[in-house]
Amino acid sequence: MSKSKEKQKKPLKKLPSKTTLNLVVKVKTLAHPTRLIPILLLIFVGAALFAQFAVIRRLNQVKQAEAELAQMQELLEMTQNAYADYDAVEEEYNKYTYDNFDRSLFDRMDILDLIRRRLFPACTVQSLSISHNTSTSNDILSLTVTGPTLEETYALVSGLLSEPMVEDVNIASYVDNSENASADQPKSTVTMTITLIDATTLDEKLAAIEEAQAMLDGNTAAEPVEPPTTPVVLPENAAVGADDAGAETDNGGEE
Repeated sequence: MSKSKEKQKKPLKKLPSKTTLNLVVKVKTLAHPTRLIPILLLIFVGAALFAQFAVIRRLNQVKQAEAELAQMQELLEMTQNAYADYDAVEEEYNKYTYDNFDRSLFDRMDILDLIRRRLFPACTVQSLSISHNTSTSNDILSLTVTGPTLEETYALVSGLLSEPMVEDVNIASYVDNSENASADQPKSTVTMTITLIDATTLDEKLAAIEEAQAMLDGNTAAEPVEPPTTPVVLPENAAVGADDAGAETDNGGEE
């Protein structure tokens, strides 16, 4: 009984008496200047930093790289132009190296020694050029000499043909100026071409000459062996004086 009475004594809750409901919600916005201006400043600073580091700096780096590339391309083009004929120069240079030496070429010092021994005592060398015929592997000497008479020219050619390294001698022109020559002018002008043998066959030719000489020394009764000589043939348009014409008649073709 007591518990029931205590429950009855508790006050009852009041029922809601409000008859209206306010549905308006207050929303805090950023439109207020005190909030908007700092935010805009932050956005502007962020955009400027992004443009500076992510766009402008990258564009400057790209421009600098393009300028360096253009400079390198120009330098490369200049280098290529400077070495445009490198392959031809290398090929020519390799002819004279130890590994790629063209064995068909004579040592130029040997050629100069030949000229010194055979030409200098008899005449004056006005011009000299040396070329190499790759098809026949022969060195060709083109010379213009002055001074020798017709007989001296014949002796000069005979002496050249006796050299193992000489294959042929051709007299292109002989001009005799003895009648009109003064003290300071040469008596004659001779244009000639000396064809040398293939240098790779020089050893074989020398061996053949030594063998022939050994046979000659072993047989004293044998007739002397003379090196083959080619008759000196002057060009048809050669100008020859009266004295030299007689010399040509007496010594012209063969001795």
